[in-house]
Amino acid sequence: MIVYKDVISDDEVLSDAFVLQQVIDGDGTAIEGFMFVESKNIVKSGDDVDVGCGNAFGSGGGEDDEGGGVDNSAQTVNNVIDGFQYTETQIGSLSDFKSWIKEYLNNVVIKLREKGKPKEFIQAFKAQATNIAKYLFKNFKDLQFYLGPSYNSETMIFSLYPEGALTPNFYYIMGALTAEKF
Repeated sequence: MIVYKDVISDDEVLSDAFVLQQVIDGDGTAIEGFMFVESKNIVKSGDDVDVGCGNAFGSGGGEDDEGGGVDNSAQTVNNVIDGFQYTETQIGSLSDFKSWIKEYLNNVVIKLREKGKPKEFIQAFKAQATNIAKYLFKNFKDLQFYLGPSYNSETMIFSLYPEGALTPNFYYIMGALTAEKF
């Protein structure tokens, strides 16, 4: 399993259990270094989690089960938010966000240097960052912002609802993540 950690907070923010997809802008151009995953709502109760396969992996708490009936402790959660302990947060205006992302991207570059990343990697990250920021600015009014489990406001995860979707897609700046294999 591969777990992706934020280079600033060291929070686990993603794993290879989710299919990474390339972000495509409104013109149909791929935005390099910017990926997203689709999320979905799942039912979570006690030790049982519906992974989307119905009752294929055990008790669903239905009438045919021993003890049957409805599990009153069941709740519907978003699989990405719950799996990585994201907490929704707010950011003020677009100008506030522009200031934040400029500082964030500079801090990522500092961390990449500290971790000994090659100069070419850092230059590529900087080149990608411009298009990523433009995409986020263009979609600012529809963005939702999340903090990882450490609540470090120096780093955030972004989400957008695709047209007609009930759950958001979560967006990741891949150069700001490190992959660890377990």
